[in-house]
Formats: sequence, structure tokens, C-alpha cells
Amino acid sequence: MGAEVKKMAELLKSGATMLSETCPECGTVLFKVGDGIICAKCNKPVVIVKATEEAPKVIGERVLEKVEQTIYAKIRETNDLMAKENDADRLIQFSTVLSSWLTALEKIRKLKSSAS
Repeated sequence: MGAEVKKMAELLKSGATMLSETCPECGTVLFKVGDGIICAKCNKPVVIVKATEEAPKVIGERVLEKVEQTIYAKIRETNDLMAKENDADRLIQFSTVLSSWLTALEKIRKLKSSAS
């Protein structure tokens, strides 16, 4: 039995509901788990948009989420580099980069809250 089928069986056993819709990326059947919908193959959340007017809003929200996650990762990376660095000039460079990431994060949060 393939990994996808095993994952689907696990989802069904745990109370998930198999939907008639398929994943827009891989074509695998989707499952409703709690309030969310996931693809068993991609193992990603999926949003089903009923009206075409909702699509740009949902896409925008997803893009902002991905950018926010990337910025958090970059902040962690910068912090790790700063912790190991002793050169004052490099620390100033890292501080400037960190400040830019934090400013971008603040702007994303404002965009997300104004969209809600």
C-alpha cells in the first residue's frame, strides 16, 4: 500500500471526511479535518473558494503568510549568526538586516490586520 493511501486511511480512521474536491496542485482527493481541509499527498492545508471574488483575498492572505514565515526564518538565521559573531562591523551589518526584517514583519502584520 502506498504512502498516500496509508495517509488517507489514517485520516479516515481519525474522523476526517473525504471530500469530492481534489487538490489543485497534485489532484489527490481532499479531506476535511476539523475546520480545515488538507491534501493527504501534499500534506498542506487547502482553501476552497466558492465565489471568484474571494479568490484574490484568499491568495493574498496565503502569500502574506508565506512571506511572514520566511521572514521569521531569516530573523532566526540572523540571530544565530549574530550570536557567533565578535566583529563589531559585522554585528552592525547584522543589526541593520535584523531591523529591516522586523520592519517588514510589522508591515505584513498591519496588512493582515487591515484585510481582516
